[in-house]
Amino acid sequence: MKHSLILGVFFGSMIVSAAAPAAHAFDLTGHWTGKWTCKGFDGTKFKGINKESTMAITQSGTTIAADIDGGLFSFNGLAVFDATKPNEKGEAVLVQCGTDNLPQSGDQGEIMRATVKTKLDSAKASFKSLSIFEDNAPEVGTCKYSYKRQDPNDPGVAACP
Repeated sequence: MKHSLILGVFFGSMIVSAAAPAAHAFDLTGHWTGKWTCKGFDGTKFKGINKESTMAITQSGTTIAADIDGGLFSFNGLAVFDATKPNEKGEAVLVQCGTDNLPQSGDQGEIMRATVKTKLDSAKASFKSLSIFEDNAPEVGTCKYSYKRQDPNDPGVAACP
């Protein structure tokens, strides 16, 4: 019963949020630089890191298409604007292209939750996220991403099919 109540409140708030779009909202479009670190397990623990990572984002409304490290990882996403400061902060969820609902089948799967901050009338913005990934190697793990926007020019990232 408690679970149903929580879902009802969650979905009810989604309907209210959808009915009241923000007049201004953050836009993550642009070229970003930063880093990612991953910890995983494939029978033994392992780590991965890229201290010179790049990210390109094209955002239209709440829809996000992102590319990390020149096409190594591609994502579709959704922007969720902060109710009190929608043009300056919020969160986003991104799902890696090819992610399916059956772990260890098909391509690598990853989903990330990001917190974002922007400055109105400025290119300045930050993107920090945590993700969970899996693939058919088999391996599982988590990654942390941290980026700063370098410029707000649209890189023309296409959404996953």
